[in-house]
Amino acid sequence: MPLTIVHCADVHLETTFPETRGGGGRRKALADAFVRIVDEALRRGADVLTIGGDLYESERAGPQTFRFLAEQFARFRKPVFVAPGNHDPYGPGSLFARKDLPSNVRIFNEASWRAYPLAAEVTLWGFGHTAGDPGRPFAEARFERNGTQIALVHGSDEARCPPKKRVTAPFNTSEVVASGASLLLTGHYHGGYVVSQGGKPVLAYPGSPEPIKFGEGPGHGALEVRVDGGAIAVRPILIARTRMVDLDCDLSGVEHEHGAFERIRPVLADYGLDDFVRLRLTGNVAEGTRIDRALIEERLGAALGSLEVNDETHSFDLASIAREPTVRGHVVRDLLALRRESDGDAARDAEWGLRYAVAAFEGTEIAP
Repeated sequence: MPLTIVHCADVHLETTFPETRGGGGRRKALADAFVRIVDEALRRGADVLTIGGDLYESERAGPQTFRFLAEQFARFRKPVFVAPGNHDPYGPGSLFARKDLPSNVRIFNEASWRAYPLAAEVTLWGFGHTAGDPGRPFAEARFERNGTQIALVHGSDEARCPPKKRVTAPFNTSEVVASGASLLLTGHYHGGYVVSQGGKPVLAYPGSPEPIKFGEGPGHGALEVRVDGGAIAVRPILIARTRMVDLDCDLSGVEHEHGAFERIRPVLADYGLDDFVRLRLTGNVAEGTRIDRALIEERLGAALGSLEVNDETHSFDLASIAREPTVRGHVVRDLLALRRESDGDAARDAEWGLRYAVAAFEGTEIAP
């Protein structure tokens, strides 16, 4: 008889969303998403719910977080298996260490592999994060039982690590295959994907059920895993209802504030209260044109989850200035290169440096 697993990871309950305005709404969206995961598991008649780490943020999770999770676990009734991750490691103060967890919950509370039989010829192996460095979980792993071997751990697929993502419990596909695991269910990367070899799934990330940061991959949800005899099928379950979107709006040729608003409105027209938008304004505007970021955010952000405006417009031909054999040209060349090669705060600092530098050479004021 087929066995059905619903797998999720990286819910990140109680995260603070430092990069996003509207953090309270985003925090609630994560709890709502976990409720929908349990709803889907019940609707699909899942036999098991697995969680591949970072269910919550240990620094901020408290009694109400535990009560919420306990209620959802109990509502599922069937077995729940959790492999803690780097944000919710098992330890004496962990929510996972509480004695009043619902009886259907099993926590992999050691940085070593432990086995649980799920059904005839199907075994779940779990590995949990604790306070120490978990090392390479598959370095010496050997799953030598008969039948289908499902591995559960929170870790980093080294071949596909997103830029600037912290590496934890690293592994590669060859190690997973050599261990004898039929399939690895994992977590840590917020954009979900499945890696297959020979037409069979080898490892699977569900992605976070809602996007956590700007720039993450598109796969946000959970996974349905069906084990039927020796065959394994993995299908995505779309859970996310919010979006974190980076948009650009070219204001080239705009001569006044009203024109800027008229240019921006259509760019935001397809987005609503479930969308958290970062809007980058670019282009060469007429000298003295007011680009009031706070006003744009207040007026046009009311219909969105949040709106953050980054103003990179200018009223100078920077490319021409950069070609000048002058001190001004040298300064602009250097700042353009810094802006191009940087990101985040460093890129924004370079942008404002360009504005101040050119204005200083021109002896003009920067428009408010």
